[in-house]
Amino acid sequence: MPFKPVPATVAGLALTACIALSAVASLTGAVPLLAAGLPAWLAGVILWRDVPRRVRIQSSVLLAVGALGLGVGFFAEGAVDWRTAVAGNALLIAMLGAVSFLRLIAVPPAAASAQVPLGRRSLATTLAGVHLFGSVVNLPTVFIMARRMSDGRTLSRQQAITLVRGFGSAAFWSPFFAAMAAALTYAPGARLPTLLAFGVPLALVALLITFRDVSALDAEGFVGYPINFSSLWLPGLLALTILLAHSWRPSLSVLGLIALLAPTVTAAALLINQRHPARTLADHVRSGLPAMRGELVLFLSAGVMAAGLMSLVAVTGLALPFERFGGPQAGLLLALLVGLAIVGVHPVIGVAAAAAVVAPLDPDPSLLASCFLAAWGIGVAVSPLSALNLALQGAYALQPLQILRWNLPYAAIMIAVAAGLFMLHPGG
Repeated sequence: MPFKPVPATVAGLALTACIALSAVASLTGAVPLLAAGLPAWLAGVILWRDVPRRVRIQSSVLLAVGALGLGVGFFAEGAVDWRTAVAGNALLIAMLGAVSFLRLIAVPPAAASAQVPLGRRSLATTLAGVHLFGSVVNLPTVFIMARRMSDGRTLSRQQAITLVRGFGSAAFWSPFFAAMAAALTYAPGARLPTLLAFGVPLALVALLITFRDVSALDAEGFVGYPINFSSLWLPGLLALTILLAHSWRPSLSVLGLIALLAPTVTAAALLINQRHPARTLADHVRSGLPAMRGELVLFLSAGVMAAGLMSLVAVTGLALPFERFGGPQAGLLLALLVGLAIVGVHPVIGVAAAAAVVAPLDPDPSLLASCFLAAWGIGVAVSPLSALNLALQGAYALQPLQILRWNLPYAAIMIAVAAGLFMLHPGG
């Protein structure tokens, strides 16, 4: 459904306010985070009618579960954690919106040669390209590359595996992924350097396994994407700046830094390289930010659900069948979250629910966040019901059972590898 210009513009301005207020709240404390949550809810209400029906149904269920938990907490203890319900995911939403600005300066450009590359080298560069550009630009990277690689109707098995796994594995480490925002939101206190020390090796394993699997099918006939890595230097510099700032002062919020720097760096780059930077930014506010309506509504609803579940756990004293959360428990939770993703539960729902249930065990935040990152990256690739795979199925005549069959062995291997890394984790 096309956006109506005025409501979409108001929603875009509200999300811009959410980004700005989140940065101020998390980095300075000058305003409460609640101030950032309110405009996010305003945007969500405005855009609700344009959200896909499947997402509206999921969100309605999450809101109902959250309301039930908050109601039980109110009648049992006379208090409702409404601030968490309203603003619990404000930073996550702000980060998602801030990163969307990077798409204006970091789309995956094709190499100067129009010749479509073939063979093993093309496989390696295409896999690296979808991984690195996907870590910054997110889903649009896959669609841009798929359009160029396909014959106009479908993708080969090799191409689909390369794009899906190469993109999904970026969730293991990328500070610009929604997975990282969710992990840092629901595992407060997690350290970015520790998450990178876990996620980067896991991503390398995933890429090597994918390269091996595709090569075994037919590497020499692989039709890839003529990628040019030249536009990655600016996002790479931004990521390094965020990492250094967080290492220098761990109290600085990673999500707050991204909310501040991603739009600022984009605006500066556009000012240098474009004749009409203000028009480009205004167009993104009017159309680019409202386009995240599905994630926005889902993340707002997940925040309400998480607040309700935390209230429910506190009132009922719900206990898990183990007394601590270490490496073995992280492995079990990872398998459960991937299983939920396969049957269509969005990763943010599983993450929010797991965080509320595991919280009484006082888990190491970096271990818990690493578990969330692994579950997100594996689940996105293997689930035929993930947004990525649903989009590819609709555009390129791929079948859900094909996606599952092609990637299920990969998922099993990655769960085992991640579980092994959990055992070596400082918090394990």
